Amino acid sequence: MQNTTADKRQNIDYPVRQCSDMAELRHDIDRLDQTLVELLSIRQGYMEQAARIKQDRNRVRDESRVEDVVAKALHHATMVGAHPELVEKLYRQMIEWCITYEMTVFDGLDHDKD
Repeated sequence: MQNTTADKRQNIDYPVRQCSDMAELRHDIDRLDQTLVELLSIRQGYMEQAARIKQDRNRVRDESRVEDVVAKALHHATMVGAHPELVEKLYRQMIEWCITYEMTVFDGLDHDKD
């Protein structure tokens, strides 16, 4: 018997809770959105570290790494029941933003001091 998307969500740490009304559902979505924003902030912090660690601006964009990150996200999406098209679109857009941000941070650093 093949797992449904809902079945796959039971394999994650934060399965979808069954809500009894729209107020409860919206409250849960708002809490989830706060967590997503916090996780994005953490990811942004890693981009800041990457800008500091990399010694060459040309190494900020790494196409093989982009494809690796997207492939890993898509694999995980299939494991937990997330729609692959949604995950791929969000990840590609997020990665492009992160690359631009990392370049901006990189340009603001004095790499000769290291």
